[in-house]
Amino acid sequence: MKYIFFFFAVLAQGALSAERIKWVHKPQLSFDEQNRKWHVKFEIDSLSDVEVAMVDPADSTIVRHLAAGVLGPKAPSPLKPNALAQRIEWNGKDDYGNPVRNASEMVARVRVGMNVSLEQIVGGDPYAFYSGEMGDNDHSPWAICGLEAKSDGKVYVWGHSSNLGPPALRQYDVDGNYLRTLFPMPAGKDVNAMKGWGINGRPDGTYTPKFNQLTDPSLTMTFLDTSLHMARLLPSLDPNRLTFWRTGLGAGSFDRMTMNTDGTIAEDPADYLLGPLVRKPPFILGPVEPNSHFMNSVLGPIFVCPTSDGKSFYLSGVYAATTIYGSVREIDVEGFWRDGQVWKVDVQTRSAKVFFALDKRGLPITRKERSAAYGGLNGYSAIHGIAVSEDGHVFVCDRLNKRIIVLDEQGKSVREIQIEHPDAIAISKKTGVLYVTTRDGDYHRPGTVQLLKYKDWRKDNEPAEIIKVSKTGYTRQQTHSYVVVCDTEKGSNVWVAHTQMPVRIYRDGVNGLKLLKDFYRIEGAQRCLGFDRMQVDPNTEDVYLLDDRDAVWKIDNWKRPTFVKIPLATASIAIDARNRRIHTRTLRDGSSSYSTGRVARFHLDRDDYPPANYGDTGTNRVTPKITYNWCFSGNSDKGIAVAPNGNLAVVGDPRDGLRIFAGSQTKVPWEATKIANLPHNAGGVRFDLAGNLYVGYVDKKPTTVPSGFENDSHMAAMGRIHKYAPTGSLKSGNLFPEAPSGPSQTYDLLFGSFETKCVTRSPRFGVDGYGRIYYPTNILPRVTVIDNAGNEILRFGTYGNRDSMAGLPGDRVPTKGIPLAFPNSVDATDNYVYVADMVNLRLLRLKKIFEAIALSE
Repeated sequence: MKYIFFFFAVLAQGALSAERIKWVHKPQLSFDEQNRKWHVKFEIDSLSDVEVAMVDPADSTIVRHLAAGVLGPKAPSPLKPNALAQRIEWNGKDDYGNPVRNASEMVARVRVGMNVSLEQIVGGDPYAFYSGEMGDNDHSPWAICGLEAKSDGKVYVWGHSSNLGPPALRQYDVDGNYLRTLFPMPAGKDVNAMKGWGINGRPDGTYTPKFNQLTDPSLTMTFLDTSLHMARLLPSLDPNRLTFWRTGLGAGSFDRMTMNTDGTIAEDPADYLLGPLVRKPPFILGPVEPNSHFMNSVLGPIFVCPTSDGKSFYLSGVYAATTIYGSVREIDVEGFWRDGQVWKVDVQTRSAKVFFALDKRGLPITRKERSAAYGGLNGYSAIHGIAVSEDGHVFVCDRLNKRIIVLDEQGKSVREIQIEHPDAIAISKKTGVLYVTTRDGDYHRPGTVQLLKYKDWRKDNEPAEIIKVSKTGYTRQQTHSYVVVCDTEKGSNVWVAHTQMPVRIYRDGVNGLKLLKDFYRIEGAQRCLGFDRMQVDPNTEDVYLLDDRDAVWKIDNWKRPTFVKIPLATASIAIDARNRRIHTRTLRDGSSSYSTGRVARFHLDRDDYPPANYGDTGTNRVTPKITYNWCFSGNSDKGIAVAPNGNLAVVGDPRDGLRIFAGSQTKVPWEATKIANLPHNAGGVRFDLAGNLYVGYVDKKPTTVPSGFENDSHMAAMGRIHKYAPTGSLKSGNLFPEAPSGPSQTYDLLFGSFETKCVTRSPRFGVDGYGRIYYPTNILPRVTVIDNAGNEILRFGTYGNRDSMAGLPGDRVPTKGIPLAFPNSVDATDNYVYVADMVNLRLLRLKKIFEAIALSE
């Protein structure tokens, strides 16, 4: 099946009708012979925003951005305040101060009343749960943490959709055709049915999710996703409900949460919302707890299988242990939750009793013993997967003794099948065929996932088929393989899932197991799964996206847009559109740490992006080493920018603050002028064409809090954008020979929010050729455009997950506006606005539309 992840648009903000704003006098361009200057004059009948440009009629390119802003008392220069009639001067030069050839042939263009319409969405692949091209290491929380097939033919996959989150819960039919996303939560539901997630209500009757943190970001106040740790999706018989569990909060405690399969949560949110200091698990599985000296954690690759009557479920894979910094220190071999057991849990009373247990005398205790016995250390225990047949037989993966044990309903062994490294197990209700996955590998040692088929478990000692399904990467405590069976008229569809796979479906028919669908290799599959930083080349409309680690992805074909990985490794970029260079912040430049690097320059218009050395210096690195905060969950890069004259701005850690680098082509590294001390919560930096510098950071609490967000904890971490006027000039080669006394203007707005613990994904804003600022308010979610005086021109955005597409093809959940989940990076050109959505993992391209457009007569 061909799956192309882009869509072409209809007007998403409402189609333009008859012009509301009318021309009193259309633009006229006249030349003043005495002063050798041109003047653009026009008049409209009511206050609005306007933009004025000199355009080359031969190719419609702008040679000079003259003015833009909202008419009225605060109209930015050179617009006249409180005037509908305007007269703008042009000196015959381009944006960089160079005389324009054939200036007399240029025309003036005035556009009035800017709005946007959603034209394209690129990304949002509903099959994406992993990308090997983004890296997989000990700081990557890639994980599949749930695979469940319901009796109604729906299959649910729960896993991380990005290198650093957030996770996604998606629904498919038995053949793997995508149906919908349940988490991030859908839009369009009754507000009361969504309160269990933790939401902020909006005045228009819609809602947005509350975030328990922004590093992922985590769009829920439940324990479903917290601090990069996912709950586990565990099977249940109810076709309309999904159950999640989390272990490890204390001795014998298991958090439990349920949700409806339409994405709603009807329970009282007070039962399971995360408070600021206290976590409130809804259920405690007990009543027996392990011995007191083993009360730190309940670990292991948890497996659950409901009994055939649905009154109880079997629990396996867990064990109690003490841990230090996440590493197992001591294994419990005596207590109730000791390793090597299967428990039977009553659904109503939630009381657990041991159903089956291995002899504790044979249990490995030391790290070396456990690694040798289980084929690895992380994510393994003595007993793994469990399944139940229609006649009540219980199938147990005994990893310690390299076998499958078949138990009767009293827990007595009736059969054994020898198999090495059994992991997960399932049985077809229709045919009785048994399917087992095996898995090995460890944290830093790749392994293999295999699928084994036993036609008749009662007599077969060897599998009828063995399929090597996938290699494993880093093996984490929470991950294991999954296998479920969906019986269809054409055969049994066997779903297999594991982190690096992430999902494959095999059809077991008359010719045996044949691959039906591979989520990772669907045509057009999306590999760029990080959207925290983005910048656009204003000359070409090429978009550069940075993922959560160090890769750069490019879109340069808007007729068939795809993400293409380019040969640059960086955590930040800055595009020099004038000189056709791209600047990066190098990683591990002479250091073993990702937190140290230099700013380097490369050729922008060459496919291999070779270094663009500075004169005769023999190097493309222009700054000394720059230090950024390194967080476990990512590189806390805060932004670099390049001015029209090549000066560089770098936002560093609080010790370095905001610095400007200027110098020559003959000597590097360049010297720096420290512009300002900045707080930890800083990020996003840009120059305008005049050399003004803009930077975002948190300096005070917001003066205005949107309705519905009064109690949102992340409002306190909203930043503002600050403008610094040059103390030098573009022509001199040094915009800031000395530090300014402070910002020349501070825009009192809601930029951010910033993560308060560790800024790994600081927001990014854009500045266009007129000095208009485009910035995200990620938690609302909203994008706002202001002129250079701070007047608001427009805003757009409402909450929606990847199923909401504002009327484009594939729009499963209509919304009242442009659907966004977490817009963290915004940029703009003369004709388009681009928004990178970190949660929906997609790029939105919005075309600028205007109520009135006219060229000079």
